Amino acid sequence: MKKLGIFSWFSYALPIEERLRLIRDAGFEAVSLWWGDANRYQQPEMVRKRGLEIDNIHIPFHQPNELWRDGSAGDAYFTMIETCIGDCAQYDIPAAVVHITGFSDPPEITEIGIERLKGLVELAENKEVCLAVENLNYLEHLDTVFEAIQSEYLGFCYDSGHEHCFHPDGDCLSRYGGMLCAVHMDDNFGDHDTHLLPYDGTMDWDGVKRNLKKCKEIDYLTLEVDFHPEHEKSQIYKALRAADFLKAAYERARRLL
Repeated sequence: MKKLGIFSWFSYALPIEERLRLIRDAGFEAVSLWWGDANRYQQPEMVRKRGLEIDNIHIPFHQPNELWRDGSAGDAYFTMIETCIGDCAQYDIPAAVVHITGFSDPPEITEIGIERLKGLVELAENKEVCLAVENLNYLEHLDTVFEAIQSEYLGFCYDSGHEHCFHPDGDCLSRYGGMLCAVHMDDNFGDHDTHLLPYDGTMDWDGVKRNLKKCKEIDYLTLEVDFHPEHEKSQIYKALRAADFLKAAYERARRLL
């Protein structure tokens, strides 16, 4: 059976040590980490001291569209991803989730973008870290990258909320399921990426579960759920304490199994 995980940031403003304690108390076995926190290099030890495992890190996505453009901004994003891959190897973290485009209009697909990604995948191979490309607004860039680069260390991170909101007919799990490396499970109503708990939106979870069974086997089923008070749909969580939110999240994760 897959181990159940959750993103370490779930929108309650608590110290990381307290968040990890609450995550473990709720029953989760793993976390994914945002690799932009100031204390990120201390977090792997904190996680493991709590008896949790690390599914992956999420690489910060500052100007990801620049990856496809010649210039210093693209070079800087490339270098940051390189550093994160190296950090995964150093801290024994199996995968790094990356955005290769932003949420705005997609950049032109270019040779320099492909060459940069080839270099990153080569580094991932050397470090034995899976570089997991996430589905965002558009799928053309993923199609191009997976066609141009074949490697067991180039993987796919499936974000259910992005699919439901941005490309509901994309059928990402059938399209890229053979390269599945990580999942971000969350729900919405198809209008905004609100990161609701599974079954609180309009996602077809029975369909997702059927499709997952056809995909490459992964170790962790991980939620990426947030409580956004500014979003009307998130008001259902307003009265919940952090522990109660996590208890509900764990129950939904078990339903997905």
